[in-house]
Amino acid sequence: MKTVQLSELGALAEEIRKGEAIDIVDGEKVVASIAPYQADIKAHIDRLVAEGKAWRGTGTLPDDFFTRPLAKCDASVVEALLEDRHSRD
Repeated sequence: MKTVQLSELGALAEEIRKGEAIDIVDGEKVVASIAPYQADIKAHIDRLVAEGKAWRGTGTLPDDFFTRPLAKCDASVVEALLEDRHSRD
């Protein structure tokens, strides 16, 4: 990973300093993103939820959650994740 000084980013530096997230595009395709560093994980999660990229749990895990047998699944994990994602749209 390359490290650069904020001053090397020219006109974007002030916006980044103020907390603005910036997407870098090539045509219409996003190829990179610059986002403020979040040392506070709670604030980071709040931002992801606000952007619709994550959602909060609705309860607590059962006591036997980590010891119970795994459920059998015939579908691929990717298919299950995509189905879950599309069901939230």
